[in-house]
Amino acid sequence: MNGPRRARFSGRAEPRVHSRTLSPTVALLAFLSVSPTVRLSALQCPDGSPPPCRAQPTAHAAPSSNSVAVLYFDNLSPDTSDAYLADGLSEEIAARLGSLQRLSVKQASREGIRRLRETAPDYRIAAGRALGVRYLVEGSLRRAGSRVRVVVRLVNGATGFRTWGETYDRAAQDLLALEEEVAREVVTSIAGQLAPSERTALAERPTTNSDAYEHFLRGNYYLAKRSANGTRWALEEYRTAAGLDPRFTRAIAREGFVYGLILTYRWALPEFPRDSILPRGVMLADRALAQDSTVSDAWLARAYMKSFQHPQTLEGVMPTLDRALALDPRNSEALQMVGFILRIQGRDSAAQAAYLRSLEVEPERAITLSALGLLRFLERRYAEASRWMDSSLRVSPEFYLAYLRRSRTRLMVGDQAGARADAQAALSLGDADSSLAQALLAMADAQRGDTTAGRARLNEVLRASADASSRSPVEEYLEEHLLPAAALVILGDRERALSLLESVRPPGARFWSGLRAPEFDPIRSDSRFQRLVEESRRSGAPK
Repeated sequence: MNGPRRARFSGRAEPRVHSRTLSPTVALLAFLSVSPTVRLSALQCPDGSPPPCRAQPTAHAAPSSNSVAVLYFDNLSPDTSDAYLADGLSEEIAARLGSLQRLSVKQASREGIRRLRETAPDYRIAAGRALGVRYLVEGSLRRAGSRVRVVVRLVNGATGFRTWGETYDRAAQDLLALEEEVAREVVTSIAGQLAPSERTALAERPTTNSDAYEHFLRGNYYLAKRSANGTRWALEEYRTAAGLDPRFTRAIAREGFVYGLILTYRWALPEFPRDSILPRGVMLADRALAQDSTVSDAWLARAYMKSFQHPQTLEGVMPTLDRALALDPRNSEALQMVGFILRIQGRDSAAQAAYLRSLEVEPERAITLSALGLLRFLERRYAEASRWMDSSLRVSPEFYLAYLRRSRTRLMVGDQAGARADAQAALSLGDADSSLAQALLAMADAQRGDTTAGRARLNEVLRASADASSRSPVEEYLEEHLLPAAALVILGDRERALSLLESVRPPGARFWSGLRAPEFDPIRSDSRFQRLVEESRRSGAPK
């Protein structure tokens, strides 16, 4: 779910939202998901382009005079690894602008802008229209040794003409000051003189240590990849940042959050036993909150840890996420997690609204694009699911989970060759134990009629799982961890599939959500399967 920082819904009857049963965040997202008057207008379409989507062209109202979209800055440095600086600068400028209530701020999709540059006569005008904003902030960064050259322009989205522009030649250590200065100039050009409180908000700094801040930006860049290596690198960067500045609360909180990702994806940390990961995450979340309880990421880290401490009831998770979003409504990782919690509770439309809001804040989120694809997969809308997975992999070609999910989707439409290629791609990345990809390959074997090869492959997966004393065969109960059972269903061995599912104890909300998958449709009416669904159903989940 963590890394650096879109959607119009069809008109439907607005539901009655009972504030006593829904948290403030869920109530708001439920409203956003159905209200014909609310527009999350920066949605990336399933094919990766910005709105209006080709399948459903829509008219856009005149943009607010104080609306602005921040485009990802171009990295012009000879060293391509400096991309984290360009990305971090654009994201942090957007965050600073977003802290001012009188501005409406969006971050533009890199993929969408690239497409407009290639196809539109004036991509700036096209981008302003597509994003529904009056202004665009664009720029570039070039690093040479210890100095950076940053070019920033504020462009009128209606005319394509520059409203303000500046070139900065600064020491790399001056990034925090540069972000503040650029944000101040942009706000002044758009909305006039700043109020004292706004000057204070723009001047806030998460750390006074420039080296710690650069490590933090690098950590965000790696974290967004949602790969095993990227997450390990992110962990090291956050540790280094917190070591350089022990008062850098955001770095401490992000480190705690990373441990949640490691638990989720079952990635190995050679220096730490697996049973020490959750206590470390809890310790860091508590430390961050004790140090500064006004930091949104600290509450996010605590919410993530609570989801593992209370996997059945998810006790306290949503109220803690409410705190995170009250402090920072633009916390894209918190919005992503809200979507995840809502999905495993069966509240799909509210989950979709949370995911779309997360993309509005940070459109380059491979995990969120993939999560939207999973929602479509669970709805049996496979063509749409595949397009969201395609978008996820365009953003992060090394994101193994998107390969696994796309492989599942392709199997459901009979694309055995494509499903096999995706499973092999996930295997080649080596991000998780091979059982998930091998289970998909077993399904592909069955689909091409080679059930003997499929059974042999799956037997090896189950044998390896049974030999692993540190976990159950479907540890963590995430939807992908039920794949061996799903493969048994596809191979026609319903008895073993049900026995494997019944071995999960205790079944929690994640497990219940996994049972919704279409691979289990052939056994859905079986009384043993229905009993599993009822046992794992969380209070409030739909019948």
